[in-house]
Amino acid sequence: MAENKNSANISINEKYLQGVEQIDIISVFGKKNLEEIQKIISDVTGLAFVTVDYKGEPVTEQTKFTRFCQKMRQDKERLPICKLSDASGAIIAATSKQTSIYFCPCGLLEVAIPIIVNDRYLGGFVGGQVLCDDAPPYVMRLSKNMSASGKDLEDVDILSQKYKEDLKECTKYTYNEFVSISKLIELIISQLTKQELISGHNKMKNLNKIGELEDKIKELEYKNSLLKSKYDTILRYTNIFFVRNIFNMLSNLSIIEGATKTNDAILKYSNFITNELQNKNSNTISDEIQRIENLIAINKLRYENRIYCNIECSENLTDIKIPFSIILPFVQASMYYSLTTNEADYKLEISIDNIENDIVIKMEDNGPGLSISELEKTYKLYGENHEGTHILKSVRDMKRSLTDMFGKEYKPVYDYQEDIGTKLTIKYPINFDEGINYV
Repeated sequence: MAENKNSANISINEKYLQGVEQIDIISVFGKKNLEEIQKIISDVTGLAFVTVDYKGEPVTEQTKFTRFCQKMRQDKERLPICKLSDASGAIIAATSKQTSIYFCPCGLLEVAIPIIVNDRYLGGFVGGQVLCDDAPPYVMRLSKNMSASGKDLEDVDILSQKYKEDLKECTKYTYNEFVSISKLIELIISQLTKQELISGHNKMKNLNKIGELEDKIKELEYKNSLLKSKYDTILRYTNIFFVRNIFNMLSNLSIIEGATKTNDAILKYSNFITNELQNKNSNTISDEIQRIENLIAINKLRYENRIYCNIECSENLTDIKIPFSIILPFVQASMYYSLTTNEADYKLEISIDNIENDIVIKMEDNGPGLSISELEKTYKLYGENHEGTHILKSVRDMKRSLTDMFGKEYKPVYDYQEDIGTKLTIKYPINFDEGINYV
């Protein structure tokens, strides 16, 4: 409309449009939605409405059409005039990119609101069908003789003589009232268009994200199959029964030779290795504690009586699941660096608790209190073929695994106190599912 510079011209994300080969008024709204919108607007304003595509063809059912207009459109001679009127009003609105108010060939005041997406005209909302006596002279009046063929039609006034009583029943508005109503409709259509486009854009983004996640799942499944294959291969070459037989043979040989300490060491190491090779469906806190105690027992043979370890865990937690070997790398690192850098006896306190929805493991030692990065600088001098370097690598791998599995909030937390010791907190969700990334 001349008085209103605004239009239903909606700007949306260009990437979204680039990804859509065909976009039309139905793909934006959907036919059912369009008809529901028409009904709501017609109920509120009392105006008749129909939605046309960019060719001017109706794409929805008519809403609240006046009896006069219904009869005109049911007449085969008069229907082309009405359809051409709708198309002309919409095209005028599309050309100016503004809402257009005009008189149809039968003299009823109408409004056409264009739907334009990134300068592309998709169609328009055409409605009105009201009488108006005070419209300004500049308001366009469509020709009474308009036709698609270009040939003059008989005067519409003469053609519609038998419908003139129906014409008088049409609702009458002042021009200012009609303009105000048109502005309200324009605002509603603009907001609804914007909402539908944003919804469609978000849907496209979600579909893309789902596609990316599906690709990632396939990649993880492939990696998982490779790891399983490697694991099965390792199990074949480290058959638990073969390992037990070898240790039993060594144990029997040490007994025959009277080497009781050697036999004790073989049995302890046998327990540790065979426990690591157990192929269990799930690992419990009790299993993890046993694993730590086996490691402590072996190292007591190496460092004699310099090791003291206390593990506190209530019985109601021992059957709770725990990621495999989650504590062992940290215990091994704590023990090794404490005993190799400090002449004092090594002391380690471990507590396992259930706090809210997490299992929380706290470790405290009396070691050097050096950070991982400080230890890396020290053992880097020894190269890759050194026990200290490999222990550090196992700690880094476990820290990364915890973060990858459960998120950054489950990253192990250190508290270093040089020459006093190190405190470490590890936690994981009590109801975790193995193989699921929680990030």
